[in-house]
Amino acid sequence: MRKHLGHRLAAVLVSVLGFTACGDSRVVASLPTAPPGGGGSNGAMPLAEVALPKSCSSVEGATLRPKPSAVPAGCIAQSWLAGSTALCQGRHIYRDYLYDDHGADNGQPLVSLDGPAGEATYAEGTDNTADLVNLQLWADGDRLRIRGELNTLFAVGNSVLALAIDTDGNATTGGGTWCDLGIISTGWELLQAFRQGDPDTNVIEGSIPMPAGSRWRLQAVVAQADGTVMNVAYRGIDEQARCLQTSTATTSTAGCLFEDHQSAALAEGDISAFGETIDVADLRNGSSRAATAITPGLHSRVYTSAFTLPPGEGIGAIPGRGDAGDVPSSAQEFVFFGKYQPYALYMPTAGSAPYPMQVLFHGSGANHTSLMDQPNIQLEFGEQFGRILVSPLARGPDGYGSDISERDQLDVMADVEANFPIDLERVIASGYSQGGYVTYRMASLYPQRFAGFVSWVGFTGDDFNGVPGGAVSATAGAVGNMIDFVGNLRHIPGSMIYAGADELVQIPSARAIQQTFAATDNVYKWYLHPAAEHLTFALLDEWAKEATDSANFKRVVNPARVTYRHDPTLGNAEYGIRHDRAYWVSGIVNRTVGADHFAEVYSDIDLINRSCGGSVPVSAAANNVGQSPLPWASEERNATGSSTPFAAENLLEGTLVNIASLNIDASATCNAGKPLRYVITTDGPAELRLSDGRRIALTAAGEHRGQL
Repeated sequence: MRKHLGHRLAAVLVSVLGFTACGDSRVVASLPTAPPGGGGSNGAMPLAEVALPKSCSSVEGATLRPKPSAVPAGCIAQSWLAGSTALCQGRHIYRDYLYDDHGADNGQPLVSLDGPAGEATYAEGTDNTADLVNLQLWADGDRLRIRGELNTLFAVGNSVLALAIDTDGNATTGGGTWCDLGIISTGWELLQAFRQGDPDTNVIEGSIPMPAGSRWRLQAVVAQADGTVMNVAYRGIDEQARCLQTSTATTSTAGCLFEDHQSAALAEGDISAFGETIDVADLRNGSSRAATAITPGLHSRVYTSAFTLPPGEGIGAIPGRGDAGDVPSSAQEFVFFGKYQPYALYMPTAGSAPYPMQVLFHGSGANHTSLMDQPNIQLEFGEQFGRILVSPLARGPDGYGSDISERDQLDVMADVEANFPIDLERVIASGYSQGGYVTYRMASLYPQRFAGFVSWVGFTGDDFNGVPGGAVSATAGAVGNMIDFVGNLRHIPGSMIYAGADELVQIPSARAIQQTFAATDNVYKWYLHPAAEHLTFALLDEWAKEATDSANFKRVVNPARVTYRHDPTLGNAEYGIRHDRAYWVSGIVNRTVGADHFAEVYSDIDLINRSCGGSVPVSAAANNVGQSPLPWASEERNATGSSTPFAAENLLEGTLVNIASLNIDASATCNAGKPLRYVITTDGPAELRLSDGRRIALTAAGEHRGQL
C-alpha cells in the first residue's frame, strides 16, 4: 500500500506512552534494519514479541508482535461471504463485512440512500481505521495467537482490537464490562485488548497463554483509540441492511451498510448476542473446514481487487474524469479506496443451478443495498425466476460505471460466476437512475455478455441530447453518452421505465432515447408514467410488468448480423478495460481516435455473416396502456415469434466506418478453412483478420468484392 510519510515513520517505531485501561501497554520497540536480501515479514528481520503488563485485563502474559506473521497461502481468501467463519490448517478465521464500522445508532433517522445505521464518528484523519476485515486465531505451542486485519490503519495506535473468551461455555458465569470500551457481554472469563498495529499491513497481532477449556465462545470488537467501539465481529452471515426497506422519519435502526444489528446492540451497550463457538482440538490438530455456506436471502460478499486508489486504503473523494460539465455537483468521484470491495447478493429460495443472474446497478447517492433490500425486488426478480441478484458498490455512490468503477462491476460479475453456478445465457443488466445509465453502458459496450436489460429512469449520459434550448451540458459523471450506442443493443431486448414528473431525468431526455430506439429495429418496451417522479418506483417497490418482460430474456450467441459502435476513449488501459469486441468480432482498432470521450469520435461496424445460415426475427411496433404501479402508456417493438430464414452461403458483407482493423472468429462464423466471398464498403483502408490466419485487406475507401 502507498502510505503517507508519517505512516511509514510510525511503522519504524512502535511507540507506547503508558498503561492502558484494558490489558496492554504501549512499549517502545525499534525495528532493526534488514540485511541485504531482507528476511522476516515485509523485508524486516524477525522481531521478538513485546510483553504486555496486565492492567484491567484478565490475561497474564499477553504479548504484542509489532510485525505480523505470514498467513499460509492456502488460508488467504480472495473473496468471501461476509460474516462467515472457516477453519484452515488449524486457523479459526472469521471474515467480516466491509465499511460497516459506524458504531452505535444514536437515534437519528436515515437521511441518505447510502447512509449507515450507526452514527459514531471518527477523530479527524482516522476514518475507517476500526473496520475489521478478518480475525484469525491459532495454537502456537502453549500460546494462542490472535491476528486482526483491518481495512485501514494509518498509524500504529489508531485502533484497539479486543477479544473475549468464554472458556467454560457457561453464559451465566463471568462476563461484564469490557474495560474502557463502553460495552458489556456475558460469559467471558478472559479479556485482552491490543492497541498497536502495523500500518504497512493493517494488521494487529498478539498472543496470550493458551486458555483453559476444550470449547470456547469467542467475541471480538474493534474500537478507535479512545475506546469507541465501531465494529463487532461474529454477527453471522444474516446481518441486516434495510436501507429503503424500512427507513422512515420514525425509524433510525435501518441503514445501507450491513450493520443494523450491530448498531442497535452498540446503542444498548451489550454485544452478548454476537459470538462464535469453537473446539480447541481443531486448533491443535490443524483441522480445516469450509466457510459458512450461503443461505437464501440478502447477503454481503467481499472480493479482493487488484486495484486501489491513493493512499491505497480508507475513504474520501477522488474526482473521476466524468466532470459533469456545468453541473459540478453531479461529477464522478470514487469514495472507497482499498483493495477489499463489498457487493450485495440475493440468493433465491426458489430455482436451481445453474442460476440466472441479474446485476442491479445503484443510483447516484446510493449504494449496493439501495435497491437490493426491497422486498418486491427480491420477490419479483429473484424468487419468481430463481435468479441470483447482484449489486456492486463500484467504489461509491457516484462512480457512474466507468474506469475503476467499471473494473469493480466486471470483477463482481466474475466473482459471482466463479463461486456460484451461473447460467451465462441468462445474465441481465438493470439499474435505477445513474444505475440506469450504467445499465445502458454495460449492455451496449459488452453486448455479447447480456441477455436483456431493465432501466428505471435511466440517465443516458446527457440530459439534453440535442433538445432545443439544451445549450448547457448536463453530462453528470458520465463517460460517454449511451444514446449514441443504442445500435449495439440490436440483440438485447429491454424495458425502460420513465416518469412524466421526473425532476432529474426529464421528459425531453426520456423521449430522446425512445425516439432513438424507434429508429432501429431493436426489440424494446418504453414505459411512461405521467404522474410518477424520480423516486416513485423505488418507494412503491412494485416492478411486476418489467419483471414479466424479463422472464424470457436469453442471450444471443453468434448472431448473423453484428452492429457495433466503438470509442476506445470509453475504456481504460490502466484497469484493463477495453470495449473492442462484440460477438464474433474482436480486436477493433479505430483509424482515428478522439482526444477524449467528449470528442465523440466513433467507429461503426455493420457486418452480416451468411455462412452459417439462419433466420432474421420479425418484429412489430406496438402501443399499450396499463395501471401498475401508476397509470402508464408504452411504445414498443416486440418480436412476433416468426422469422425470415436465409440459406447458408459463404458470404461476409457490410460496412465499416473509421475502422483500421478487426478480428473475425472463423469458427463462430462457420468460415474456418472454407472459401469466403466478401462484399464490404469502407470509408478508408481497413484489414479484417480471420482466426484461421487469412485476412481481407481493404486498401482504400469504397466497395470491395473478393474471395478468400
